[in-house]
Amino acid sequence: MKRCKACGSSGIIFNRTIEAGSLGELTLCDCVEKRCTCGGVEPFQIFDEQGNHSWCPCRTARLKLIAIKKAFKESQIPIKYKWKFRKDFITKELDANNANDANKILGFVDTIRDKEPNEKWKVGFYLWGPAGSGKTLLASIFLQELMLKYALPGRFIDLSRQFFQRLKRSYDNADELYGTGGQILDELIYVPFLVIDDFGVQRNTEWESEMLYTLIDSRYAEERVTIVTSNADIKDHKKVASGRVYSRILEMCKIVHVNLPDYRESLSQHI
Repeated sequence: MKRCKACGSSGIIFNRTIEAGSLGELTLCDCVEKRCTCGGVEPFQIFDEQGNHSWCPCRTARLKLIAIKKAFKESQIPIKYKWKFRKDFITKELDANNANDANKILGFVDTIRDKEPNEKWKVGFYLWGPAGSGKTLLASIFLQELMLKYALPGRFIDLSRQFFQRLKRSYDNADELYGTGGQILDELIYVPFLVIDDFGVQRNTEWESEMLYTLIDSRYAEERVTIVTSNADIKDHKKVASGRVYSRILEMCKIVHVNLPDYRESLSQHI
């Protein structure tokens, strides 16, 4: 069957013309809708004149859409970065040198997104650069492109606001999260795709270093995709961060310097 240019034959698109809030909505591509004869009614099957049933051509794509919508709902991506994909990283407004650098970085998105599902996920990225340079946007794009293609879960965590705070609450017997520390860690260890934002904000206490190492080392062992952002070069963390955390990030991540003009103003214009 001829490859669909709109969805890349995935059957799923993010339709910005549908006003769901002000952003758009994940939908089936027209190439799937045109072949559907079940009317989108679960379990997406059709019957012939003799009463024999078969699966509708839309079924695989509809089940995939359900899984993708669930992944996005649970991803915890900050609202200003949600529903951002490769084409949302605007390069036409950059000068030639910066545009070239941006396109090289976007090439990494293509590389990781286009891996075959049965390949080992021995890959990660450490995106570093000054505040506003686009590294969190890029990390969010990586995450959303992967969830969109593979219909697998992903998570976005901010170290200071989400990771350590939730773990600390799990030790407070008066908190609703009491006793869930292991569950919180396991969820982040085994989720297929994870963004760890703002690496370096941690205080590097023995407990924080141990929790962070457990997360990163376990994901490395499980061959899960991990994308880390930081304001500093990984080398700058060598003296203050746990040596084990530093070494593991070097092993599992490609180090990418993001040194583009301040993206916050540009991003706000395209939301």
